[in-house]
Amino acid sequence: MSANLTQYTPLHLVNSNVDLALPTRFTFPYYYTPHPTCELAMLQLQQSLTDCGVNETSQGNLYAVLLVQNPTTQELGYLSAFSGLQLDPALIYQLNNINFVPPAFDSEKFQSQNSANLALQLQLENDIKKLQQSHNLDTLLVELEELKVESAQAIESFQLAMAANKAQRNELREQANHEKALGNQELASNLLKQLGNQSSQEKRDLKGLRIEWKQKIAERQSQVDAIESELKNRKQGYQVISAQLETQRLSHYHFINQAKQSKSLLELLDGKDALEGSGDCCLPKLLNFAFECGLKPLALSEFWWGQPPKSQIRQHGNLYPVCQSKSFEILDHQLIGIELEDNPLIVNPAIGKSFDIVYEDKEIVVVNKPDEFLSVPGKFIEDSIYTRIKARYPNATGPLIIHRLDMSTSGLLILALTAESNKHIQKQFIDRTVVKRYTALLEGEIDGKSGDISLPLRGDITDRPRQLVCHKHGRNAETYWEAVSSNNGKTKVHLYPKTGRTHQLRVHCAHPLGLGLPIRGDDLYGYKRERLHLHAGYLKLIHPTTGEWMEFEVPSEF
Repeated sequence: MSANLTQYTPLHLVNSNVDLALPTRFTFPYYYTPHPTCELAMLQLQQSLTDCGVNETSQGNLYAVLLVQNPTTQELGYLSAFSGLQLDPALIYQLNNINFVPPAFDSEKFQSQNSANLALQLQLENDIKKLQQSHNLDTLLVELEELKVESAQAIESFQLAMAANKAQRNELREQANHEKALGNQELASNLLKQLGNQSSQEKRDLKGLRIEWKQKIAERQSQVDAIESELKNRKQGYQVISAQLETQRLSHYHFINQAKQSKSLLELLDGKDALEGSGDCCLPKLLNFAFECGLKPLALSEFWWGQPPKSQIRQHGNLYPVCQSKSFEILDHQLIGIELEDNPLIVNPAIGKSFDIVYEDKEIVVVNKPDEFLSVPGKFIEDSIYTRIKARYPNATGPLIIHRLDMSTSGLLILALTAESNKHIQKQFIDRTVVKRYTALLEGEIDGKSGDISLPLRGDITDRPRQLVCHKHGRNAETYWEAVSSNNGKTKVHLYPKTGRTHQLRVHCAHPLGLGLPIRGDDLYGYKRERLHLHAGYLKLIHPTTGEWMEFEVPSEF
C-alpha cells in the first residue's frame, strides 16, 4: 500500500482550511444524514460535475462519495462513483476528467471467457428476428384469425339460407299433402321427393363448405405452426444460452470486505434472481476499491444529479439512501467487521406520542394519527394505532383496521370495533363512496386553481417502497386537487384521491406530469424536512348501523 493517497488515481483530497472532524462509525447506508465532512466531499464532487458542464438539465444519474482515510498516514480523502455499469454515452466525454472508481464487473474477462456463447446468443437473436420478419409471422397470424372469422360468417350465412329454404319447403310440403288429399298422388309424390332431394343437397353443401374452410384454415395454421415451431426451438436455445451467460455474468462480479474475503455476486445471491443493476450501485464499487487499496471507509453520501427519468421522481442535488433491494446481500458481506451507525429504521418514532380520539361508539372509533406513527405494526416496530386501539378495546371483534395512512402522514383514521362494521365500511371504501380530503404543503408555487391528475402507478421492484409512473403496467390512479393558499414560496392544496394507490398523493404532487412539486418533507420524492406535510383532515362516510352520514374534520398543523 502506498503511503500517499494521491497515488491512487480515483482518490481526491478533501479541500478545507479547518480541521475536519471524522465519523466514529460508518454510515448506516439505508437511511442516514450525511456526516458534515462527507457532505463537504459531496459538494466538491458536485462542483466538479458542474465544472464539467453536467448540471440539472443533463442526463441524470446517482453519484456518491466515500470518505476514506489512509490508516498509516491518517491522510483524508474521498472516492467517487456513479450508479450503473457505465455512464450514459452523452456524459462519458464530459466526465472524462473525473476519476470514478472502476466497476466490480470484469467485463474484459467475461467477454473473453464467454465469446463463443455471446456469439451464439447474438446469432440466435438475429435468427429469431429474421424468422419473424422474413416469414411475416405477424401477418400470417392476422390472416389466420381473419380466415376463422370469414369461415364462421360464411357457415352462419349458409345456415341462415338453409333455414329460410326449410321454411319454404315446409309450406310446399303442406301443399303436397293437400294435393295428396285431393287424390293427386303422383304430383304430391314428385313434389315431396324433390323437396327431400333439396334438403339432402343443402346438407351435403354445408358439409362441403365446412370441409373447404377447414382446409383453408388448416393450411394457414400449418404455415404458422411450422414457423412457430422453428421459432420455439430458437427461443429455447436462446433462453438456455442466456441463462448460462447470466450465471457467468454474476460470477464475474467480485466483492471484497476489509478482511479481503472475496465473493462473487452469484455466491452472494445464493439462488436469488439478480435485480437489474445489482452489483453496479455506488457503495459496493466504492467499498471494493477502498478495501483493495487498504483504505478505511469512514462515511457515505449519495445524491442525484441531473434530470430525472421519465418514470421515476428524483430531485437534482438531493440526497438518497443506498438501494437495499439491489445491494443488501453485497453490503451484508462487505460491511462485516465495520461498526455502523444505529439503524434509525428500528427506532420507534411514536415513543412518547399519544393520539386524540375524535369519535367513538360501540361500532367505530376515529382517531387523529400523529405524523411518524405507524397505522399497523411494522417489520421492526410493534407500536402502532392498531396495537394501542386493540389494548384500549380488548373485546373488539374483527380486524379493526379498515384503511391505513403512511407512517409520515398525519390525520383521520377510522377503525371498526366489530366484524360487521368493518365489512360494511370496507365496502364503502371499495365502492369509493367515502369522501377523503387531504391537506398538503408543496415546495413551490403552482399555476391554476384546481384540476385532475391521472397517472398510473406501480411499485419499483428494484427500489422499494418507491413507486413509478408506468402507463404500460401501472394501476389507474386519480386525484382531484384544489389550491388553498400560497405563502413564502409554498402552496397549500387540498387533495381528493379517487383511488387509493400506495404513495398516490406524494407521486401525483411530485411528478412533472402531476403538480410538479414535491410535498414538503417528502424524503422519498422530495426533500427531507422536519416532517411530511401531508394531513388527512376530512372524512365522510355512512355509519355502519344507523345508516346516517357522518363527517369528521381535523385541521392540519401547517
